[in-house]
Amino acid sequence: MKIIKPYFNFDDERGHIRGIINQGPWEEINYVFSKKGTIRANHYHKNIKELFIIMEGTIKIDFFNIKTPDQIEMKTAKKGDVFLFEKEIFHRFNVMEDSIWLNVLSQKIDPNNPDIHTFEGHI
Repeated sequence: MKIIKPYFNFDDERGHIRGIINQGPWEEINYVFSKKGTIRANHYHKNIKELFIIMEGTIKIDFFNIKTPDQIEMKTAKKGDVFLFEKEIFHRFNVMEDSIWLNVLSQKIDPNNPDIHTFEGHI
């Protein structure tokens, strides 16, 4: 999980502009609302990178490289956080409070052959 820092910030009397990301190819953007106590994701992608922009709420994230599943990491993401999962990184979101985020994909999900894979090992 790579934390993405703003590439610029601008403030004046009108408000604030935050530069979220200015790199990478992005083909699909999704708005996600999740209720407290639910689980999202619980998968990995073989070919897709995924960027997340947390707009509201708090999410606990478990993640690991599928090649080293015994090296589970955990992070908490909250409003304002931006992070990226590279290919082959299993990720599971435990929604701690009602949350809203943007999910940005490097490739469109093909409904006939989605690049969404479960992990068969124990986590």
